[in-house]
Amino acid sequence: MPSPRRGASSEDAHPSALSAAPMTVDGRATRSPDRGALYRRWRAQRFAELIGQEPIVTTLRQSVITDRLAHAYLFIGPRGTGKTSTARILAKAINCLARTDDGEPCDACGACVAIREGRALDVIEIDAASHGLVEDARDLVMRALTAPSELRKRVYIIDEVHMLSTHAFNALLKLVEEPPDHVVFILATTDTHKVPATIISRTQRFDFRRLADDLIAGKLARIVAAEGRDAEPAALALVARLAEGGMRDAESILDQVMSYTPGAISADAVRETVGLAEEEAIDALIDAYLAGDTALALGRIDELVAAGRDVAQVAGQAQDVARRRLLASAREPLRARRLAAILRSLSEAAGSGAREGRARLILELLSVESAAADALPGADAAAATAVVAADGPARPAPPTRGVNRIPVAIERATDAPAARAISEPAPREPRAASPEPPSPPMSPAGDGSRPSLEELRIRWAEVVDRGTPVIKPLLRECRPFALDGARLKLAFPEGREFMRERISSRAAAIEQLLGAIFGQSWAIECVATNVELEPLTLAAAVAPDPADANGRALLEGVLKITGGELVDTPEVR
Repeated sequence: MPSPRRGASSEDAHPSALSAAPMTVDGRATRSPDRGALYRRWRAQRFAELIGQEPIVTTLRQSVITDRLAHAYLFIGPRGTGKTSTARILAKAINCLARTDDGEPCDACGACVAIREGRALDVIEIDAASHGLVEDARDLVMRALTAPSELRKRVYIIDEVHMLSTHAFNALLKLVEEPPDHVVFILATTDTHKVPATIISRTQRFDFRRLADDLIAGKLARIVAAEGRDAEPAALALVARLAEGGMRDAESILDQVMSYTPGAISADAVRETVGLAEEEAIDALIDAYLAGDTALALGRIDELVAAGRDVAQVAGQAQDVARRRLLASAREPLRARRLAAILRSLSEAAGSGAREGRARLILELLSVESAAADALPGADAAAATAVVAADGPARPAPPTRGVNRIPVAIERATDAPAARAISEPAPREPRAASPEPPSPPMSPAGDGSRPSLEELRIRWAEVVDRGTPVIKPLLRECRPFALDGARLKLAFPEGREFMRERISSRAAAIEQLLGAIFGQSWAIECVATNVELEPLTLAAAVAPDPADANGRALLEGVLKITGGELVDTPEVR
């Protein structure tokens, strides 16, 4: 395992070094010299300096006061929330020579100073990302058996513990479960799902939460004042929002801004430093999307790119603005659905699009899709209702199931007169004289009633046919599976996860299409099941390939002999 973080001189490693207290001010150790990164100089050194993690701080303090220390701790949480700082403070509290009555380390004795300066031999910090092999774990096991050289207890702080290999976890399992009395393990991770349950069950787990923006802005204000600088409250609030709950990220951004501007720190200086677009430009882009103005939206994107703005950063800003507008429009369903569709694309641009270098492409496609959404059935409810009424109701036959799954044309053949000759088929009988099973009632758009699941399955071919070129290929790969009020579940065959994700990103357009055809408002949910996709039409079932001459001839022969006709009968089983 790596050696402990400590100075190079032999004097630092000598036990007598613990008796020499550092220079103090008012009985407390001075902060680190005014050099290095801002987040390193302002790292919390005592429990009282930790912000936003009060339940964790209280629990650890009480453990120290009552001497009920666990042998292993697991700190879980996003980056920059204080996991490593808390681990070092806990190591101080365990080994402090002049601990206060409230469980705080003094931060002035030799043990506290050695830990703070990273030269304590018995506080060993390990980066699991670079020391995650089973050989490293075996070396740690052997070192843990030896007694501490200078402190009361030996503390192992393993950062990013989820990066350990499976064999390394297995090698540490027994040691973490029953370590020697002089050893305390503190494991820290940002991804708890990769930590084996056998490790989690042997530790005390503490979940660190993201810090609130006001808490981050408050500490930034104290840092700015201590550094002898001035800052606008709006600038600090913007830095806190950009940090997304991480104190270290906020301090790094502030450090960068303080280097950029010599005077007072303003919100404009923060935007210019980190490459943010102006809020007015982002608002104008969202307004163009909502208006469905493709030319205006593309122009806004070009202006931002020409100004040197990072497109991925623009997508992230637009995502935040669209989300705030969505939350504010909860009482306006149509506007909320439109914003939800825009937000899905912006989220893709800021996430996978940014990683894959196609954020600008996604924003430009959204410009076109936003305009197309206005032309979708359902954008104008009255016009959509008129279109459906003009088309007339569909005339589907009820679906057949199980062993009765036979083409409708062949079913009707059993009712034809027995004397009908196969070589000379009789003329087709009128529809009224032909016995038919009762069909489920159809629900035209706008009549206030919601169709049943059976009707949705029967008319799914119509839904596919009326879809836009973007969503039509996706609708062909799914079938209505379950209906609960306004929520419709669409089932995809297992193994087509990509198609399911794509249709989820186009949910708003599909919900508008369903509203135009069937009326009411809809919400769709995509699930992967063992569904078997039945053909949407009988023609597709008998002769799926239009170029198949033999199949087409067989179909025409069946229709000619039986006097039947083709009826769309989609089915899900």
